[in-house]
Amino acid sequence: MNYCHALATGNWGEKLTALREAAVAYSVARTLPSNLDRPARYERLLDIIDPLEQTQFQNDPPGEIRKIERKISRDYGGRNVLSATTKFLWIKIKQPILIFDSQARNALGIRNNNGLEDFYVKWRAGFEDNKTAIVNACLKLPDMNKYALQQMTKASIREISNQPWFHERVFDTYLWHKGTNA
Repeated sequence: MNYCHALATGNWGEKLTALREAAVAYSVARTLPSNLDRPARYERLLDIIDPLEQTQFQNDPPGEIRKIERKISRDYGGRNVLSATTKFLWIKIKQPILIFDSQARNALGIRNNNGLEDFYVKWRAGFEDNKTAIVNACLKLPDMNKYALQQMTKASIREISNQPWFHERVFDTYLWHKGTNA
């Protein structure tokens, strides 16, 4: 079960497993204290993000993200959890959450680790500048089905790759690579 699906439809145990695995995969497990026993390490996080809905983030994503970040930080010893917060929120909600990490910040020329609002403005502008090319590239993905890691039909690839959140994730990945090499 993938992380997004587990957080949307899984039972409590599946959601905890998804959070734990996502924390490792997205390299943010280190931001959550490991001195807590295994389930408790992610239970507090799940208590915070499980009831959240996409509509809550429609009007002011950075402001809402900051509220959630403060809750998570408070429950995890006052740590800087902005990047982790955006990653967990993206897995849970997708749009309009943007993943705020050092590579994407570097790619966008943002040097302030707390510049979430500026990040949103620059990210959105960059995405709009590249949106046509991204959408056109995604239109070609169904023809690559025989190279997919999992057996996927052209129709299933088309269904996913036509989603606006997928286009945004393509741009995210581009920024990550650009920022890594900066």
